[in-house]
Amino acid sequence: MSAIFGSQWFIKLLIVAILLIATYFIMKPVKSAQHLAMRRLSMMIFIAFAVIAALFPALLSRVAVFLGIGRGTDLLLYGLTLAFFSTLVTAYRRDAAVERKLTQLARTIALTTVRDGEPKPEKSTEAED
Repeated sequence: MSAIFGSQWFIKLLIVAILLIATYFIMKPVKSAQHLAMRRLSMMIFIAFAVIAALFPALLSRVAVFLGIGRGTDLLLYGLTLAFFSTLVTAYRRDAAVERKLTQLARTIALTTVRDGEPKPEKSTEAED
């Protein structure tokens, strides 16, 4: 078991936990206002983290050592990996919602066409000879 976790057990456990939370959010039904608020909050946290990392790179290295990671660049890589997966989750959910809406629209158009009979040809705007 110690071979799996090694000296960086905390960050590995944290990354696995965040990925499990991302998996949960993929499976969970969407609530628009709550989802939008979480996206905005996550973006604000990410921007604050990026600003602090840019202004105080030594602080990033100290935080990395505190968490059991060797270098600040490794911590930055882990953070960007998690940001990538959260973006992936967001894009997946957005695509699924658009697909559901498109399917509903296609069904509505199909049912309307069947109820009204054949679609009527559009009138030509040109004057007929």
